[in-house]
Amino acid sequence: MTNLKKKFKKRWGRKFKDNRDWKTYNHQLVKRGEFLLDLEWVKEWNYELEAMNDGKVGKPYKFPNSMIRLQDVWHAMEIPYRMIQGITMKLAEIADLPQYNHYSTINRRVNQLDIQLELTSDHFKVLAADGSGFQAISGGEYLRDKYGKKNRRWIQLIILGDPETKEPVSFEVNVIPSSEPDSIEDQFDELIDKGVKVDEFKGDGGFDKKDLWKYFESNRIQPIIKPDKNARVDSDSSWRNINVRYRNEFGYKDWAKRTNYGQRWVATEGIFSAIKRMFGEHLAGKSEMGMVQETKMKVWSYVELKRYGEV
Repeated sequence: MTNLKKKFKKRWGRKFKDNRDWKTYNHQLVKRGEFLLDLEWVKEWNYELEAMNDGKVGKPYKFPNSMIRLQDVWHAMEIPYRMIQGITMKLAEIADLPQYNHYSTINRRVNQLDIQLELTSDHFKVLAADGSGFQAISGGEYLRDKYGKKNRRWIQLIILGDPETKEPVSFEVNVIPSSEPDSIEDQFDELIDKGVKVDEFKGDGGFDKKDLWKYFESNRIQPIIKPDKNARVDSDSSWRNINVRYRNEFGYKDWAKRTNYGQRWVATEGIFSAIKRMFGEHLAGKSEMGMVQETKMKVWSYVELKRYGEV
């Protein structure tokens, strides 16, 4: 056995066993492609526009949001707006699309979309959190000039993910990296305001903050957070003290196994990996609004395509 294999086995233990139903999963991946040319929404073109323009002040909408959301997904796959106009023109020629929109209109309407994730439940057994970055290409110079840091090239994405569905339930996008624990409190506040119940939260050592432990205690959400290796057992949080004692007595591996701490990976890094494989980790936007909206589009588009393939 090579040194690399020995190191891998020591770090991760038993060999991973893939129990995925590959026949079903392959079908889901293929079906996602149908979404990109699904024009069922065209049948409701006039009805949707009538509802959108009801009570609207100013120039009425000419194109329904269903069309803009489809173009949003195309753009999330790094197709430029001018090419999207060309695709739409061809669909108007060969399909049932009543008319096409100009690339400037597509750009404006996509950036005006209110990107919200549709919750699949009002009760989640577990939610896990983590942050990642998307690289600004065209807007990198803008960020460095405005904020004065040579390495200012990344837009921060912080998600709350569900390990059962492998989907983000909530997320936040920041131009300037913010505190992940503070972001998670804000996201939980929004979920609680919507009447969503969460039994358990999982997070890495970056979430081992006294205020966050107390926040979960006050909201009766069980936190499973990796304690600092030098953590004391006399903090203000009784739940944190219990976690630290258990980790110190039985060791990290046993603590992680008994708390199912590894479950957080599929709800965080697994989601980030899937989004970046599907839509890339680069952002073409040049302005703050454009880069933030483009990041939101990637998250929303991933969820839409995933759900479409599973139907």
